[in-house]
Amino acid sequence: MKEGIDLNLKDLKILTLLIFTITMIYFYVLALLQQSYLGFIMIIPILTLLIYYYATRKKIKLKQFFIKKPKIVPLLLSIIFPIMLGLLVHLFLYSTNQGHFLFEKPFKLIFLFLIGITVSAGSALLEEIVWRGFYHDSLRKVYTLKKTAIIVAVIWSIWHLPIALFYKDYTQLFISTLSYLIILFFTSCLLTYLREWSGSVVPAAFFHGLMNVFYFSDGIHIHLSKHMTDLIKLLIFSLVLLMTLLLGKIHNLKER
Repeated sequence: MKEGIDLNLKDLKILTLLIFTITMIYFYVLALLQQSYLGFIMIIPILTLLIYYYATRKKIKLKQFFIKKPKIVPLLLSIIFPIMLGLLVHLFLYSTNQGHFLFEKPFKLIFLFLIGITVSAGSALLEEIVWRGFYHDSLRKVYTLKKTAIIVAVIWSIWHLPIALFYKDYTQLFISTLSYLIILFFTSCLLTYLREWSGSVVPAAFFHGLMNVFYFSDGIHIHLSKHMTDLIKLLIFSLVLLMTLLLGKIHNLKER
């Protein structure tokens, strides 16, 4: 049993190194071509996984991707939570006369929602079957849920670092990048818990896709600098997350 575990973790370390290497090569090519197309990044993990297992003649078990019917409650939360976060950021900026984050006319919300649960969630699924599917399954054979969440969150956050460094146009690089990475860390932990709770990567894909549309966008018309906007996002995210955790603890105490 120990040999199987060691081999599994060794494969995971090699795979992580390959994903980071291929991602950096892709960013280098974009820089040479002076392009900013970042959509392809989402399929780098699954392409790397397939190439690695084909090259090493190992077999991939499709059940490790956990693409199956999820529990209804985490699925609903994966849809509601990102929309709520985005609306809170929008309302805060609008009420403080700092501009529009999501829309200028409310009917655009329908368009954003449809994009979020279709194209964006579909793209996110290709990424999530690796991070919250394959990685999660492999790590949970060895580690607790908390440790698994932290490991994946650190890897996933750092993997996104080039986006902050080269494509965000931050005026305060350190503060902005730190805020961005903390937001990513929190997001990854939530994705991991949704995956564990639901027994499927589907809620994680919806959450990820809707976050890309409703929360991770730069906004449509904001008077603040990007680093200030990200600080506001981080503050709102932290407060909502704290309230959610407190409500969860209160609920558990009542059940006892």
